[in-house]
Amino acid sequence: MRVILLLFLAGPASAARAVTVPAPLQRPLDCVRSLLDRLPRPRDGSWPATGSTRPPPRGPADIERFVGEATEEEGWAPVVSRDGFQVSRRNLRGSRHVYVRGQGVFGAPPEAVIGLFETSDAALIRRYNPLYDSGWDLERYDSRTKAAYAKVRAACPGVRPRDTVSLISRRDVGGGGAWGCGGTVFFQEATTHPAAPPLRGVVRAKILRGMFLVQPVPGCPRQTRFTFTQQCDAGGVIPSWLMNRLIVSESIHFLQRLDRTAQGR
Repeated sequence: MRVILLLFLAGPASAARAVTVPAPLQRPLDCVRSLLDRLPRPRDGSWPATGSTRPPPRGPADIERFVGEATEEEGWAPVVSRDGFQVSRRNLRGSRHVYVRGQGVFGAPPEAVIGLFETSDAALIRRYNPLYDSGWDLERYDSRTKAAYAKVRAACPGVRPRDTVSLISRRDVGGGGAWGCGGTVFFQEATTHPAAPPLRGVVRAKILRGMFLVQPVPGCPRQTRFTFTQQCDAGGVIPSWLMNRLIVSESIHFLQRLDRTAQGR
């Protein structure tokens, strides 16, 4: 599984290539980046995140509670709706990093959507995550749980590439509650692994909590009800308030791209 990484960095690759820095500004920008690179950083290569994160869901009760909290309407504030997709946000007490949720119905069956999360085809991944650079599995703990590495290219000049090391868990969800008729859920959260130390020139981001819920639509076998949630610490020196805005605004485009890719368009 090559999970979706840092939604705010997954914008159209053509837009990223179109951004240029005027020549008079290039040298000052290089000086600023050099100074920032010299600032002290934690051993894991990222700035410390605030707030606590839920440990990986293990038993059925934990899974249902996490999915229920992510799919309930209370506490979520709608931000944007477009093409049948909706993006909401939620501020978590004690954390400066926004918790974002995207929902909608895809015009493809659940197995097609699940296949996108489990593929290792880089070209296919880039169809819904254009800035994806590379990724691989680090260690498999059991048939449904593993540690994985992923990296994305810099979104524009002056912004360094990001990478993540994440614990990925695939679980089945029973029917009932706010999440409806069951389905398959992929959980994601930051971890560390000796095979993926921080890299010089690459900012180690952290997925504090994340979920991709893939569900059938009763009576419509060619459709999928899809919900994702994500809270991430993108690292680096970009202010969290700006990063929060970018993540929320990019989420709707992510849903659109994922739907098109699942349909084979």
